[in-house]
Amino acid sequence: MAHGDAQHCHNGAASLYVNYFEVAHNRYEFLIELGQYRPGRDDEPGSLSIHTRLALSPPHAKMLSDLLSRAMSEHEKANGPTAAIAEASTPFDIVLHSLPEFEDRARQLRDQARSKQAPRPQPDNFLHIKTGDAS
Repeated sequence: MAHGDAQHCHNGAASLYVNYFEVAHNRYEFLIELGQYRPGRDDEPGSLSIHTRLALSPPHAKMLSDLLSRAMSEHEKANGPTAAIAEASTPFDIVLHSLPEFEDRARQLRDQARSKQAPRPQPDNFLHIKTGDAS
């Protein structure tokens, strides 16, 4: 069975939000840690929780890199350029810049709650790209 013919099954896997990641590598593998940074309040420091660790062979890391590049190109074709996160940004700034429409969505949800109308589910607007796709 070829890669593109493989069965694809989510088994109800939960989506986890990621706004923090680290990548390390050695000669034999790439290690990727994914997690969430939560800013602190006032004088409290923020917190970081790593919820997923990936270990990939170099060829699979390259495949993932190429797949992310293709997905980002398609995303920007459909939605316009994506702003880069500045190197000197604070973690809180990074979170804020990664969710530019957050305040609008929060305002809409508050308005819906006030009017006691249940929010309508949004259609799946994701562009699905698999490693077996040839485009």
